Amino acid sequence: LTLRQATRMVVLGMLSMVTVGSVTVCDPDCSGDRITVPNHHDQDSSEEHVDPNLMKLILLNPEDGPGAVCLDGSPGGFYFRPSLNPANANDWVLHFKGAGWCYDEVDCLGRATIQAGGQFGSSTSWPNTSDGWSSGILSANCQNNPDFCNFNKIILLYCDGASFTGDRTDPVIVNGKQLHFRGRRIMDAILKRVLTDESIGVANAKNVLLTGCSSGALAAYLHANHVEKTITALAPNLKRFRVAADSGYFLFHKNLGGIPVYPDQIQNIFRLSNSSFGVNQKCIETTPASSQFHCMFAQFVTGDITAPTMILNSALDAWQTSCIFTAQLPPNFPNQTSPGSNGVCNAFPDFRNCSGDPEQCNATQMRTMNAYLEDFVDAIQVSPAYNKPGNGVFAHSCHTHCEALSGGWFYKIAGVSMQQAVSKWWNSDGTQPAESNRYLPCSYHTTSPHKCNPSC
Repeated sequence: LTLRQATRMVVLGMLSMVTVGSVTVCDPDCSGDRITVPNHHDQDSSEEHVDPNLMKLILLNPEDGPGAVCLDGSPGGFYFRPSLNPANANDWVLHFKGAGWCYDEVDCLGRATIQAGGQFGSSTSWPNTSDGWSSGILSANCQNNPDFCNFNKIILLYCDGASFTGDRTDPVIVNGKQLHFRGRRIMDAILKRVLTDESIGVANAKNVLLTGCSSGALAAYLHANHVEKTITALAPNLKRFRVAADSGYFLFHKNLGGIPVYPDQIQNIFRLSNSSFGVNQKCIETTPASSQFHCMFAQFVTGDITAPTMILNSALDAWQTSCIFTAQLPPNFPNQTSPGSNGVCNAFPDFRNCSGDPEQCNATQMRTMNAYLEDFVDAIQVSPAYNKPGNGVFAHSCHTHCEALSGGWFYKIAGVSMQQAVSKWWNSDGTQPAESNRYLPCSYHTTSPHKCNPSC
């Protein structure tokens, strides 16, 4: 058996077993994506439950790329699920997993050891199979996700702490432990593996959607040109490559106290990871050395992306209101003494309830939150990407994060859902005026109830 055939057997159930009728399964996050899978085997055996979202873990080996390791030195890797329909055998979704960042040496040590059991900085606890990433734009439910439900699916797993940008040759020793900042090498090794391994088959790709959530969406923006160039070189039949990133447009913005907390944190991990090679190179070439960490922000790189790009984001993103707008630097940053703090979010006591839930804001606070929302829209509109033909934006006002992977896939602006907006953009020829794929948010009401979008 090839890897593709074996993985397909895992997805569709053991082929030696037979089923009757159809099986209905529910997505793990109970988001409402209920999937009915027809069974086409003999009619003589009892019904079996199958999961069309099940993916197989593939760990990298040295032949895939030297030094392609997580923070703790364990190998990077990815999940793979082959297409569910032969008609989509050459269609692919490549999704960058997200999980925030670490910001200094001790913080990254915590990421590799104690945060979420170390899974954000180590592959040692990754399960051999996963049925996650099964809603919204990654769902196998063709009613809810008609364009991409049957695509081959690859999840690039995240374990470097810097959105797949790190390229530091020598490890950093922290409290006697080695830390490896090799995210770019992991990404390159994954691309090499999926493009050269015939049992996976990306080299046969005709259509590719590059996506991601949160820090993974940022990775999609940062690496879009490199991924497109790499796939184009080895996939001669490629017809369409596009980028749709979910909740990765993190603002270069000060906190409530006027301190650039998040920019300072990103600047430090950019330096620590040696990320200048691992981001958009056109941005690096046109930015002074002292400001090159700006190239870790979507607002400074989306204008340089060559492929048609769809920005999917809340203009009042729940992570940003907590961990950018109301954040503080941890004690002793960038030389923290205790691992695992990963920044201090919701650090303004009088604003804590409001930043976590806009309905808890008073009128003055709501005006402040609306100012952040307006700054978000301004940041998008001043980018050259905003008016580039073939591009689009769906920036809503719902206070959420990674909503394209959940029920937020159906948030609406002017009667058009995110799913419908992405479908229209994906099925266009890539030359339409940007305004034809543009959906912008409303501002919250200063009186309660504050919500302005009833679909939220």
